[in-house]
Amino acid sequence: MRILVVDREFLVAMEVETVLIEALACEVKVATLHTYILELERGWFDVIVIDSGLIGGEAALRLRASGSGLVFTTLSVEDMDGLKGWDGITVVAKPFNDHHLVVAVKNAARV
Repeated sequence: MRILVVDREFLVAMEVETVLIEALACEVKVATLHTYILELERGWFDVIVIDSGLIGGEAALRLRASGSGLVFTTLSVEDMDGLKGWDGITVVAKPFNDHHLVVAVKNAARV
């Protein structure tokens, strides 16, 4: 499984990478706000784990067009019930519960 992890904070993305590599047979690519669009253009990912604050505008179009399963991460309590226009996409709270993150990624990979 190929997973792209995108967060505003590189250290947070690295934490997600560590959790996923330890729990799943996967290859994880970490990207930043400035590099993830390029990563989407370079290759296909089974799942994209992305900070919910980074999904507006052109990025939203590219995420939808990617065909990848999605998992959103957030610090916002308001976002925990889902994001408007993104029905069915799991939202995982930061700081992460490792189990919840892994389950969300597994479920997104099945979509």
